[in-house]
Amino acid sequence: MADKIVISGAGVTGLVSALLLLKKHKGEDIYLLDKNEEAGGLLRRFDYGPWGSFDYGMHNMLQTGIAELDELLWGLLPPQEWQLLNGNKRDLAGVFFNGKLQKNSPYIDLRNLSSRDYETCVAALWSHFAGAIGSETSTPSNFKEFAHFRFGEIVSNKTIIPSIEKIFKRKASELDYMASRLTPLERLTFCDEDLIEELTKSDFLKERIAWSDQRTLPLDRSSGRNAFYPVKYGIYRIVDSIIDRLQKAGVNLLLGSEIKGIGYTNGRITAIQTEHAGKASKLDSIERLIWTSNIGLLGRFLGLDLTGMRYDKPLNTVVVNLVLDRLPYKMEDLYYFFCYDADYHTYRITNFANYCKGAYRNGGYPISIELLMEDDSFAGCDLEKLAIEEFSCLQIGSPETKVLFAKAEVLQSGFPMPTCNNISSLRAIREGILDLDLQNLSILGILAKDDLFFQTDVLTHLFDTLNELYG
Repeated sequence: MADKIVISGAGVTGLVSALLLLKKHKGEDIYLLDKNEEAGGLLRRFDYGPWGSFDYGMHNMLQTGIAELDELLWGLLPPQEWQLLNGNKRDLAGVFFNGKLQKNSPYIDLRNLSSRDYETCVAALWSHFAGAIGSETSTPSNFKEFAHFRFGEIVSNKTIIPSIEKIFKRKASELDYMASRLTPLERLTFCDEDLIEELTKSDFLKERIAWSDQRTLPLDRSSGRNAFYPVKYGIYRIVDSIIDRLQKAGVNLLLGSEIKGIGYTNGRITAIQTEHAGKASKLDSIERLIWTSNIGLLGRFLGLDLTGMRYDKPLNTVVVNLVLDRLPYKMEDLYYFFCYDADYHTYRITNFANYCKGAYRNGGYPISIELLMEDDSFAGCDLEKLAIEEFSCLQIGSPETKVLFAKAEVLQSGFPMPTCNNISSLRAIREGILDLDLQNLSILGILAKDDLFFQTDVLTHLFDTLNELYG
């Protein structure tokens, strides 16, 4: 029997891994497992029949800068079925902060503060920068330290820290500094473009000061990479294309299959126990296990002592999908915006029609409202009603707007909770697994290494890893 390459997890990391492996292996040697009956992870869809499909919030594909990988991703659909989101329209995002919808930048603009607070913050910022430039740096132990080091206490305490605490419902001192990777809070803007152009000649300041208007950002200041999204609405089309290719190649798609145990000896994984529909089975002759799932689960299967490890549970993540009779006109051309005001459970609102004309359906415009909620506010809550009320209070649409359709979805996994405790625990588990020195195990996906969160970085890491292994 041929050796098997087993991939745990059929999200985008696992799917792309299987696709890349087909260049070096026969499909029948590849086994892709996921406990869910449907592949795709967060690139799946909600299907509401006559009201159409909805993405799980805002998602697109961003070029990685690796020609081979980008060609593979672009080739998932015919060229005419892609639309490019490029230049200054690649990713138009805003912020609801201090009671205002800010459309010029996804980073907090200090000019949205009161005149007094603005003057105080700018003066404090200059003072902090003057003292911090050239100073010794060290890895901050938590987000509070991270913010204070970047912007000083006065500015951080007025803007950055309340925003991160609103999102995660935790004190900034309890959050790991890597929480800044999940939301655009690592920079601020506060002045016009001429001054920013001068200031950001300094690398130190460039890391901290954002361009004041994302629509006029000089292209030489961006990565130059394009994003792409299907002309016909739905990021799930990418998943469908990958699944089709894997099936035609004979890849073993074991959806609805859960790993129950992993055997290893002499530095190699030898067998994987699985269960599907209550029936146990075993995969042996393992050439390689590619793990893209929960790393804590992998640690338990490999016999690590996890006694005493405490995991801070994630917030309840709710996606409320609406079809409106008219566009939320105050968003103008924004694709989405983050909400940092503490009065709202809303984390992000996405206007799909702004980056995909094909989103329009059945006489209405689809939007999604993502809510992050603690258990006490979540239990027994009318989620559709809450989302619609907050949408109305944010005043981004006409008062005459009618909701034609509403459906709340509670996501299984919840929003990542990047507390210091969770990040350090995951790091300890990962290091414990690496210490076992299993020669045929590869860990890929989010937090496969420190600071690895975003899809582009994850895909780059998996490509480099598989290229090193298989050429």
